[in-house]
Amino acid sequence: MATASVQAPNQERQRTVQGHTILLVDDSPTQVKRLQHLLSAEGYRVLVSRDAGEALAGMDVTQPDLVISDVVMPGMDGFELCRRIRDLKEASQLPVILLTHLNDPTHVLRSLEAGANYFISKPYHNGILLSRVAAALRREGGCCVAAQDGTVSCNYYGNRYAIAASKSQIIDLLLATYELAVEKNQEISKTQDALRRLNEELETRVAKRTAELRNTISELRQEIADRESAEECVRRLNRLHSVLSETSKAVVHIKDRKSLFHDFCRIAVDHGCFKLAWVGLLDKAGTMVQVAAARGSTAYLNGITITLDQEPTGSGPTASAIKNGSFYICNDFLNAANTAPWHERGREYGIRASASIALQQEGRVIGALTLYADKKNYFDRPQVELLRQMGADISFALGNMERDDRRLAVERALLQETSRRLQEREQHAQKIEYLAHYDPVTKLPNRFSLMARLAHSLELAKRCSNRLALIFIDLDRFKNINDSLGHHVGDQLLFQVAGRLLESIRSADIVARLGGDEFVVGLPLIRSNVSAAHAIGKIQHALCQSYYVEGHELSVTPSIGISIFPDDGETVQELMKNADLAMYHAKAGGRNNFQFFTQEMNQTVQERLVLEGDLRVAIERGEFLLHYQPQVEMSTGRVVGVEALLRWQHPVHGLVAPDRFIPVAEETGMIVAIGELALKAACRQLASWLAEGLPPIRVSVNLSARQFRQDNLPAVLLDILRETGIGSHLLELEITESSAMDNPAEAILHLQGFREMGVELAIDDFGTGYSSLSYLKLFPVHRLKIDRSFVKDIDTDTDDAEIAAATIALAHTLGKEVVAEGVETEAQCRFLQGQRCDIVQGYYFSRPLPPEELVPYLRNTPVPSPLTRA
Repeated sequence: MATASVQAPNQERQRTVQGHTILLVDDSPTQVKRLQHLLSAEGYRVLVSRDAGEALAGMDVTQPDLVISDVVMPGMDGFELCRRIRDLKEASQLPVILLTHLNDPTHVLRSLEAGANYFISKPYHNGILLSRVAAALRREGGCCVAAQDGTVSCNYYGNRYAIAASKSQIIDLLLATYELAVEKNQEISKTQDALRRLNEELETRVAKRTAELRNTISELRQEIADRESAEECVRRLNRLHSVLSETSKAVVHIKDRKSLFHDFCRIAVDHGCFKLAWVGLLDKAGTMVQVAAARGSTAYLNGITITLDQEPTGSGPTASAIKNGSFYICNDFLNAANTAPWHERGREYGIRASASIALQQEGRVIGALTLYADKKNYFDRPQVELLRQMGADISFALGNMERDDRRLAVERALLQETSRRLQEREQHAQKIEYLAHYDPVTKLPNRFSLMARLAHSLELAKRCSNRLALIFIDLDRFKNINDSLGHHVGDQLLFQVAGRLLESIRSADIVARLGGDEFVVGLPLIRSNVSAAHAIGKIQHALCQSYYVEGHELSVTPSIGISIFPDDGETVQELMKNADLAMYHAKAGGRNNFQFFTQEMNQTVQERLVLEGDLRVAIERGEFLLHYQPQVEMSTGRVVGVEALLRWQHPVHGLVAPDRFIPVAEETGMIVAIGELALKAACRQLASWLAEGLPPIRVSVNLSARQFRQDNLPAVLLDILRETGIGSHLLELEITESSAMDNPAEAILHLQGFREMGVELAIDDFGTGYSSLSYLKLFPVHRLKIDRSFVKDIDTDTDDAEIAAATIALAHTLGKEVVAEGVETEAQCRFLQGQRCDIVQGYYFSRPLPPEELVPYLRNTPVPSPLTRA
């Protein structure tokens, strides 16, 4: 019965479907898709509009047979759409079905008021919707029909009901039913919300559990894959270990290189299960690889040519291993770019990976062993390490073969080398023994040998009650020769000096070189000091003769000190010290002489030590002062400058002369600090005179050799000039001729720097040194100062007069002024005036004056008469 009732409506719907068009009006894509799918499945032609305005605008074109519309839409809602359709003349009878969620009974009333044929609540039953659609298309006017007698006939799922009730009663019943439906719908919505939350929670739990299961499955699959991969790696490693073991055995037993290569290939294929193994050796030119041995799929090698210097074969795995001298792994043989020439062969013979190992013999690459595998990514790190070790074993075996071939020749060469080394060792021992006792330059005994021989001679002298003389010899101005001509010339000169010393003494005497230009002569078994003096005279005469070295004629003189046993000491050390002290006094006495040691010398040494200590205290206390000697211009008779002369005001001994403390200051290095004090004092004094209104005059300050060589001297000068504020042209620096000639090239650079600062420059004591004219003309100095030793006798000694005249003429030729020092007489002044000397200074004009006496002198002293008459 129920089945028949359901089939009847279905049949009716199928008869109704033919040729009908339904217009869906809804802004929900999901709802539209659901209705479209439902109606299309029944055979209806379905059109869609997204809003009510679009549906009304296209009504003339679409001409639907039925409109199904949602109630709640943006802009125009479903009620308004229904009223607009009823207002259209051509569509006033068009069936309209409204769809909405049943949440308010007034919706029913508003839909009826708007003229809707049916009102279906959401969620709707598909069967009810399709039944309402079919009824509307048949133009039945609805499921309920009012009769003339007022009764209402209802058709509900094929069953007809006759209801005798008034229209108001039916509407009341309808509203009551919908109110109950709303209440039930709210309860259903709450239940649906709870079910939805429960469903979401269940879905979350299911998803989480699914993900956990998926991860577990993935981990299990990865673990299985890792185990399989590890097992495969173990199998590969086991095979490679077997290959390595067999290779090691072959290395030990096989002595022929060709057989060894064939065995390597056989072992790799049989034990390592490689597809192919082959050995390629370089030809004599070292550019082409030729097959020397192969095993496995050897047909792969037919027609293959590998040339290192040609592409693309020169970049392949085998060529790369040979070029790198190591190994080359290609784990994707069929896709690698550098294996492109062999991809087709690789596919044909099932090759998927390769490893090439360079073969070396005695450090030289001779070829490569190449292995091919049938799996991609076959060679991992452990296998590569084993292959590297196998290559090392093979290279070691090749080296052994090469070494075995040369072993006999090496043994013979070893015997010869051993014999040669023994001879060299003996020669080295002799040379070491010689160098331990002899000087390599002069071939004389050195200090070590000297002390031993002197000790022996001294013991013999004590035993026999004889005298022994110890002679210290120092060559005067040897440093000038060494610096100017080079150490090789100096060494040859020392060698000649040693030869002359040996020729000048007896066979029993001792000659040695202490170092530098110092020599020691020991004279045992002498009768008196006179005998020692005779020997020294002979030595002095021999050493003073000219020397010829590399085309140079050289001249040196000796300063000699002598100590005698037992008068001057009981030990070798005492005699050496006293002879050295006597030699120092010989140098202080003007050089080129000899001095015997006396007790007075010890006293002099003690006095010198005291003087050194007092000098250090004097620097700290500022006990130095300056006196100034005027310099007079001969053409005008006016004072154009003063020379600052250093004095030491000793608290006990009074005014100490410079010749007493300057040499000590030079030797100890204190002259640098003293010179800087003198520079500052002179510049400050000049600034004071200028402030008093005196006319500008030039102040000359002497620079010592040590001070001149100081790298920071230009900076010190600049600081002093800035501090005092005097013009740099009012300061003149005087350097001695010997200081400039120690290193002429360096001196020129120093002087040029001072001249660029604007400082005046002068060479002091000119004529006492060894000036070279070639350097003199390059010295950027303003003046030459003739030494007082030449001025002293110019009016009585023709040689001095000629030297002075020549010096003045030379200086004027070079564009330099001349200053004559030590002018003490009118005759000297007239001579210098006649030679057109530029400037003079000396006691004839004034002694060196303290600063406070110089000011009156400058203001009141008249011009000397010789100058006025000029």
